[in-house]
Parts: sequence; structure tokens; C-alpha cells
Amino acid sequence: MSSFRHFTTEEIKRTIPMEKAIGLMQQAFMLLSSDNAAVPLRTVIESRDHTGRALFMPSYSGAYGLFGLKMVAVYENNEVNSLPIIQGKMLVTDSKNGVPLALLDAEYLTALRTGAASGLATDLLARDNAHVLALFGTGTQAYTQLAAVATVRDIKKVIVFGKTIARATAFCDELASQYPITFVAARDLSELKEADVICTATTSSTPLFPVTALKEGVHINAIGSFKPNMQEIDASVILQSLLIVDQREAALSEAGDIMIPVQQGRMGPEHIHAELGEVVSGFRKGRTSENQLTVFKSVGNAIQDLAIAHGMLKEN
Repeated sequence: MSSFRHFTTEEIKRTIPMEKAIGLMQQAFMLLSSDNAAVPLRTVIESRDHTGRALFMPSYSGAYGLFGLKMVAVYENNEVNSLPIIQGKMLVTDSKNGVPLALLDAEYLTALRTGAASGLATDLLARDNAHVLALFGTGTQAYTQLAAVATVRDIKKVIVFGKTIARATAFCDELASQYPITFVAARDLSELKEADVICTATTSSTPLFPVTALKEGVHINAIGSFKPNMQEIDASVILQSLLIVDQREAALSEAGDIMIPVQQGRMGPEHIHAELGEVVSGFRKGRTSENQLTVFKSVGNAIQDLAIAHGMLKEN
């Protein structure tokens, strides 16, 4: 790990397949929940015209021997100009001497580690016989959410909810040739009742569905909301769920899905059952019955990025 490297999206895809990424997340979340990683809350700076924002995410772990800093810009309207919604880079330095080691393209890195976290959560929390996945969103994150869930469960059908039926249909047509899975573009929320696993990857500020729309025993990975005013998951869902988060402090400071019902006085911080790392380590239990509603709420954590960067450096 002496010469400076630039790891492109293609190199990351080639080196870290989803199954390996899920394994890297397992270690990362254990480090986070056992206080063997330093991950300050992210800094968010809004552009003057509020069309976008920059996110700065530092991290450190002695287990990896690395410092990391990821900067990403998020512009929800970039699709109009055929640009990625998320763009950025990650810098990694040696924690022993500060020597810069690598720069990583952050767009796919972010999608990969986010998907892998959902894959890990699904493996730990979803029913073993989960075969139907519902996806909310058709952007970059949706691809890795699908890949991750399909890695840990035998998914036979995917129901896609897009901003428009045209987007959902195009997404289904594209993915149908890549997976031995039936893809359906949803036309009505009633179709959600089929889902054993749900992944929400949107920038919505209003809840996507009420708890009455859900099948008993469903598991939800909620990864889209990362600001206090963003809310994909209705309070009725959160209140009736076994709630797992990536990091308590971050969830209570950044996740509108959790902050809004807390601010409304409908629940307290103690409703968070566990961090994902606590479930991985066995410190806290996960699902306890087939009928239990489980939710993994993630705002994204910089230790996940550092885990992928460490994996890249080990292989290169």
C-alpha cells in the first residue's frame, strides 16, 4: 500500500462483487457498534440556490489502519440533464503516517456499500422464505438494492414502483434480461401486499405507504431519507416495527423517518431496538417471529465507505 492509486467505478465493480461487499459490511458495522471506529456526523452544505448539496463524511478505524474522507454532491434534478444524482470522490490516507493512498470514484462506491448494508440487514432480519421484493425508486441505488437482496434471498418476483409507470417499465425491461426473476411495473399500491421485502430508495418528503398496505412479516430497508425533512416511511410503520438503524446518533440527527415521529411525541429514541452491528455480533436479537414487521433504517455511514476502500487496497 505504498503507491497512490485511483480506483475507478469499473475497478470497484470488478474487485468487490456484491457478496464480498456484504461481508465487508458485516465487519464494518461490528467495528462501528463496538466503538472501534470514529465516524463523526456528516457535514452538509446546501448550495446557495438550494438546488443541491455537498456532503462531507470523514472516518477512521485502527482495524483498517486508514483515515477516509468522502465528499459527494447530491442534485436530485440532475436526471433532467442526463447527469448522475450523486457524484463525488473518496480520499484514503494511511493512519500511521498520513500518506495519501488512494482516491476512489464515489458514485458506485456509495451505491455498492448502501446496497450491501441492505443485503446484510435482509439476511439478518427478513424471513428465510422471502421471495417477493418491492422496490421504490429506479435510480442508481435501486440497482444495488436489488443485487444485494437477490444475493441473500431467493427472489422470484420484483415489483417496481417508479415516479412514473414509464420509468418503472423501463427499469423492469432493463433488468429482466439480467436476472432469472419476474419483473412487474406497479400500477397500484395494493400490489405492495405481495412483498416479503421492501427497499425504498427515493428522495421523498412524504411517506410512500401506510402500515395497512403491508403484508405481515415484511422486512423493509429504508435508505432514501438522509435529512430531517425527508420521510419515506410512515410513522405508523415505524411505530409497529422492530427498528434497526445503522448508527443511533446519526439516525436521531439525520433521518426524518425517525426524527419526525420523535418530534411529534409519538415515540422516543428508545424505540430504536438496535444498531445493525449489535445484531451482527449477537449482542441484540433480530426478528423473533414470522409475523414481525422489521425495518432497517440507514442514512449511510462513512465506515461503510472505508470498508470498501480497505477491501480495494487489500486486493490491489
